[in-house]
Amino acid sequence: MSMSSSNFSMSAIVRDIHIFSAMLVLLLMLFFAVSGFFLAHPDLSNGDSPTTEQIITPPPWLDSANLWDEKYVQHGLKLMLWLDKEFDVRGVDYEFEWDDMDNLLIINLQSPGGNTLVEYYISDKRIVVGQSPFSFLDMLNNVHRAKHTSTLWKYMSDASAIIMLLFCLTGLWLALIHKSTRRASSQWLIAGSGAFVLALYLMH
Repeated sequence: MSMSSSNFSMSAIVRDIHIFSAMLVLLLMLFFAVSGFFLAHPDLSNGDSPTTEQIITPPPWLDSANLWDEKYVQHGLKLMLWLDKEFDVRGVDYEFEWDDMDNLLIINLQSPGGNTLVEYYISDKRIVVGQSPFSFLDMLNNVHRAKHTSTLWKYMSDASAIIMLLFCLTGLWLALIHKSTRRASSQWLIAGSGAFVLALYLMH
């Protein structure tokens, strides 16, 4: 195989990687671009929705639970699953707290779209659920940062980052390998890189 045909074959492979990597993460790149813009401009958010409070009667089986100060995590998990099934109350990340003075179980549920605070007053046999939803833009910002998101989304974000890196590097290779575009591409590369470095320098 001659050198020219070898270069042509390499260019074809790199071009295919460049094209299909872009198609694979096209929606993700658009999402990160749009959400990244709003992430840099938090003033554009219209604020969070007001907190709503709901009082729920606990299930009968919860009355028979004992040793709350020792088993509040186990009881809290069962309660959280019940609230998810019966009242659609859920979160991606959660924390349990036990207040021995007030005989109170606290469950803090967090998701990209808002926070939920569940308080179970054992003596009063009363569950209070306070939900604080975020605005749509704030929700997008949390998803962009993978904050309180599922493991699947985090894996997808990591995979998309690798694919975007391939897209950028193959695009750079294609731009610099051809003599007709090498000079202009180099100039734009230097200009963009210089602006990036200058912006970083002026931040400090």
